[in-house]
Amino acid sequence: MGDGTFSSDIGYTIENGKIYHGDGTFSRQILLTFESNKFYKGNTTSTFDCLYTIKDDRVYRGDSNFSSDIIYSISDDKVYKGNSTFLSDCLFTYEDKKIYLGDSSFSSDCIITIEGENIYTLAFYACIIGPF
Repeated sequence: MGDGTFSSDIGYTIENGKIYHGDGTFSRQILLTFESNKFYKGNTTSTFDCLYTIKDDRVYRGDSNFSSDIIYSISDDKVYKGNSTFLSDCLFTYEDKKIYLGDSSFSSDCIITIEGENIYTLAFYACIIGPF
């Protein structure tokens, strides 16, 4: 993880809506399933196992759409804690296929480098990295 791009640095493998820890070639244990803007625990899509719901620029806890259940807000390539866009609540910054901790783009603050097809949103990546 971080800014490494070697196969030994793989933090997660995303394949057909399934998220595996590390290089999914060897460990086929499914951590999360992503379907219809929802993240589920393990290899299920049961409402009871729904961890997060992505709607527009917000991530909600579980299968909720209530403002009291907002865990992340996304704005200008940044992820904020809760229903906030204050700089003091900035958890992650996305820049040049890298995600940095907080409001930073220093290489020492890089926590994930994204390789392959970049078809997912910042909210998607925040759900995999979190919860915070």
